[in-house]
Amino acid sequence: MRQPPIFFMGSLPHSTPAEAIEFVKKYSNHLPFLPQLPETNPQEDMIGQVLRGIELGYWDEKASSCLELFQNEFVDAERFKIQIAGPYTVARSLSTKFVDLAPQWVTFWRGLRKQLNEASFQGELWLQIDEPFWSLDKDLPDGYTAFLQAVKEVGGKIKMGIHSCASKRPPLFPDHVKILDFFAFDFSNEEMSSSEVALWTHLLGNDGKTLIYGGLSGQQDLKLPILAQSPQFWVSSPCGFYGWDTNELELAIKRWDRS
Repeated sequence: MRQPPIFFMGSLPHSTPAEAIEFVKKYSNHLPFLPQLPETNPQEDMIGQVLRGIELGYWDEKASSCLELFQNEFVDAERFKIQIAGPYTVARSLSTKFVDLAPQWVTFWRGLRKQLNEASFQGELWLQIDEPFWSLDKDLPDGYTAFLQAVKEVGGKIKMGIHSCASKRPPLFPDHVKILDFFAFDFSNEEMSSSEVALWTHLLGNDGKTLIYGGLSGQQDLKLPILAQSPQFWVSSPCGFYGWDTNELELAIKRWDRS
């Protein structure tokens, strides 16, 4: 039986960047991710991080406390991952319009991509766009397809995906599926339906998409659908790990590795 790899959402409960980077080295060498430490650094919460990025046009140590250590450790990695709150979520949090925020987000992304290039990152970048407001009851706004196209046109070796931790999983929009490479959803409260199994069997097998199956926890075993045998299937927690205890987190990972 295939053991799907773990995909880390990004936020961690560690108190220092050094501890967080050691965690990445130990458990996520297959896809090194830039940790976020929102409990240690208030400016590193998902909204504040983007706002500072928009202000500066890139990230500094206030927006991403692990960035320098991450660069030193993983600059030569074949692939690496970062996660950024998407413009729909940021706009809703600020009670502003998506159409006003999205161009600023793309401009910031150009600056961050340039920053990574100047730091000599040459590997394939996995960009996770976090949109927790996106759910069965709340569609992504008009213009989101154009936004995704603009992000991808910035260039470089990139896999682009979207994550929603909404308990009511959102439906997929065909234009988004064409552009995006991976999708991360919460399956902890509601198992995958037969229609979802059929859809994802097609998307993973025929279209080369990747599914991040959120359900990993420290309290119970993760029940996987039959399509978990696909190499395009990964497991994850429904959301980030920032609210976890560090010991609980490591025990959950070791438990998964033994399953």
